[in-house]
Amino acid sequence: MMPHACTPSVSVLIHPSQFPQAVEASLRESLRTREMNHKFHYDTPKQTLRWLRLHEALSPARTDPDCFRIYESAFVHCAAQLALAPIVEVVSLGCGGGQKDTQFLRRIAAVNPGVRLRYVPVDVSPGLALVARTSALEIGLAPEDIVPLVLDLAEVEDWAAALSTALGKSDRRIVCFFGMLPNFVPSSVLPQLASLIRPADLLILSANLAPGADYQAGVDRVLPLYDNELTRDWLWTVLLDLGMDKKDGRMDFSIAACQEGSGLLRIESVVTFVKAFQLRYGGSDYDFASGETFRLFFSYRHTPERLSALLRSHGTTVQEHWSNTSGDEGVFVCRSQSG
Repeated sequence: MMPHACTPSVSVLIHPSQFPQAVEASLRESLRTREMNHKFHYDTPKQTLRWLRLHEALSPARTDPDCFRIYESAFVHCAAQLALAPIVEVVSLGCGGGQKDTQFLRRIAAVNPGVRLRYVPVDVSPGLALVARTSALEIGLAPEDIVPLVLDLAEVEDWAAALSTALGKSDRRIVCFFGMLPNFVPSSVLPQLASLIRPADLLILSANLAPGADYQAGVDRVLPLYDNELTRDWLWTVLLDLGMDKKDGRMDFSIAACQEGSGLLRIESVVTFVKAFQLRYGGSDYDFASGETFRLFFSYRHTPERLSALLRSHGTTVQEHWSNTSGDEGVFVCRSQSG
């Protein structure tokens, strides 16, 4: 008998945004608008492996030991506020493998040994949501208190409604948003996050920062973290898997201003077609002219001051924040202004 034959089945909630027809429609829209939905960079095992290789080599979370300190400081700060809560629900949006969530759940349990922890790992990848579930089980959470949800946040207009089937009754809720903020336009994501936190709840998020006092110079300084062969290999994968060849286009990285006037800068990866090219997907042809561009990726860079102001403008107040010594990663604990 195979080892997995005795493993009980696991329930995973699948939001309609990740039904097969919705995923296909999302890719069609990406091809039509020439703006790739970021989720398609994590869609296949090959893409995941290339991203993991990139993450291990260049991410401050892996290369800078000081990043552990700032997350631990934030978790200790939050856990102290939850010491008397009988039920705490941790909702992790873009949970990945759940490593940071597990660190946080451990800290809450250490401060409040009698607490009932409820965990909602949310990701576009069913596999990652299940990995996060396993991590939570290994630190003692009850199976019935873990509700994995597969959901594409970028395709959902009302996050609170989309999450409602997974959320339970809890005295306090903590919404985690780790590693996700750079890939969302501020005006689209900040109101959604604000809608999820009740007056007594907390929001804890991370942000990619521009180091130093000069914002533009700080963004220039981190550009090599994107403009490199590991990142290029990862970002090319989605187009190559759709039938394109690298000789059909040129990938460039640049710094651009946020079009909605937030004052933020973001790093973009754009492919420019060097000759006419036709891509066929799902029975439809997509024609690209020579000189036409396709935006594959963007990543916003914040500063603590700019992010705090943006959050305030959308009903959320930064309670405390921590930055690593190099100044390129920050963690922010926030409350609703109605709290």
